[in-house]
Amino acid sequence: MTTFSDPKRSDPTLLTRINPKDLGPMVRKMNKGLMVQFINRDLLNRAALDVRKSVVLYDENGLFEYALEELPSDNVQRNLLTKTNIRSYSIGV
Repeated sequence: MTTFSDPKRSDPTLLTRINPKDLGPMVRKMNKGLMVQFINRDLLNRAALDVRKSVVLYDENGLFEYALEELPSDNVQRNLLTKTNIRSYSIGV
């Protein structure tokens, strides 16, 4: 997986930004489907999410876990790393 050289994100206590194109076409297609299902399960509250522009959170295998409108704060990222299986993010799937 390609990671982006963002000095702020080089902190190992923060989520790593990945390039979703490095996940492979099958995984990207699956992640897109999972994100669409995620949005549709709560459409009224998640209508602002977009598979092309939202912050997408992934587990250690690069599989979709959650989507947000913006990148979480550093404190929230640290909590995600210690309390969940979320390890990375991208902008769009």
